[in-house]
Amino acid sequence: HLDDAVHRVQDLIDARFTESLPLATLAVAARCSERTVTRLFVRATGLTPLRYQHALRLERADQLLARGATAEAAARAVGFADARMLRRIRTQAESGRDPASIADTGAPAHV
Repeated sequence: HLDDAVHRVQDLIDARFTESLPLATLAVAARCSERTVTRLFVRATGLTPLRYQHALRLERADQLLARGATAEAAARAVGFADARMLRRIRTQAESGRDPASIADTGAPAHV
């Protein structure tokens, strides 16, 4: 894609994928509103910023697991609260469900 705003958001998520990134932070990086950044990001990548971040976390967790890390250690290293959250996000990613719809996390909708 050719959208500079989306590239800025991707770069930010890539650099800080282990952190909680509020949509407002991504909007500042993209230099547009929260709604616009989400719309542009989905149009360019086919993923919401949150799903993109989760995909990065899952990919990195898989690398750590392949090197012998425990599920708990891998989950925490990539920014998930625990192994249970890692498993939940992986299941949702595989089934196509939106991870932001998890009702029992108690976490605000951050990326």
